[in-house]
Amino acid sequence: MFFPKKEKSSLRWLGRVLKLLLPPLLFIIVLLLALQFLSDSGILKSFVLPAPSDVFQSLGRDMSLFSPHIIQTMKIALLGFVLSIFAGVLFALLIYRFKIVYRIFYPLVVASQTIPTMVITPVIVLIFGYSDLPRLFVVVLTCFFPITISLFRGLRSVDRDLLRLMQTMGASSWETMRHVLFPASMPQFFSGLRISATYSVMAAVLAEWSGGGDGLGILMLRSKRSFRFDRMFAAVILIIVLSLAFYGIVILLERVTMPWQKSIRQNN
Repeated sequence: MFFPKKEKSSLRWLGRVLKLLLPPLLFIIVLLLALQFLSDSGILKSFVLPAPSDVFQSLGRDMSLFSPHIIQTMKIALLGFVLSIFAGVLFALLIYRFKIVYRIFYPLVVASQTIPTMVITPVIVLIFGYSDLPRLFVVVLTCFFPITISLFRGLRSVDRDLLRLMQTMGASSWETMRHVLFPASMPQFFSGLRISATYSVMAAVLAEWSGGGDGLGILMLRSKRSFRFDRMFAAVILIIVLSLAFYGIVILLERVTMPWQKSIRQNN
C-alpha cells in the first residue's frame, strides 16, 4: 500500500513511541492488577499500601484539593530549574575559561554535593525562613551540579584542532564560543538538563517537607498524619507526572535546538 511521505514519517514515529513506552506500561498495568488483587483478597492491608483503585479515586475526588499544591510545587521546581540553568552555564563557562576559578571553586562545588539534601534543607530553611526562597535555594543547589559538570565536560571535549583552526582564522573568543564550543557541547549539556529536570521536582518536594505553606510535599505529610494513605500515594503519582512532564519538555527542547541529532539517531 502506498503512503505519502508525511504519513510514513508519522507511522515510523508512532512505532518508535510504542516500542519505547509499551514495555514499561505493560509492566505497570500488571503491577497495579497484582496490587489490586492482593488488596481485595486482604493479603495487603490498606494501612500498609492502599489499593490502586482507592488511590485513583482519591485523584479524581480530591483534585480541587491537589490543584493549589500542584501549582506551588510546579512553580518552585520550574523557577529553581531555570535559575539553576543560568547559574550552571555561568559557572561552567568561568571554570572553563579561568584556571584559577576552576582550582578554587570546583572542589568546593564537588564537596557541596556530598552533603545529603535531607540534611542541609532544614539548615537552609532555618537561615532563610519559611518562604519560597529556601525552597528555590534547595532546587538550585540540587540541579546546579549536573548542569555545570555536563556543560564543562562538553566544552573540554571539543576537538582542539577546531579551536586552533578558529584561532588561525582570527575568530574572536565569542565567535569561537558561538560557532564551535556551544554547538559541540550541546549533547552533553542536554544530558545534564535531563537529569536536573527530574531532580527539580524532587528537590522542591524535599524542601517542602522542611517548611510550611502549600506544595505536594506538605500535602503528603498532612495526608500521612491523618492516615489518608490513598491521598498520600495520589500525591506521589502527581509528583511522578510532574517529573516526567519536565523531562519531556527538555527532550522536546533538545530536538528543537539540535535538529541534526535526529539524522544521527536514524543512521544509528
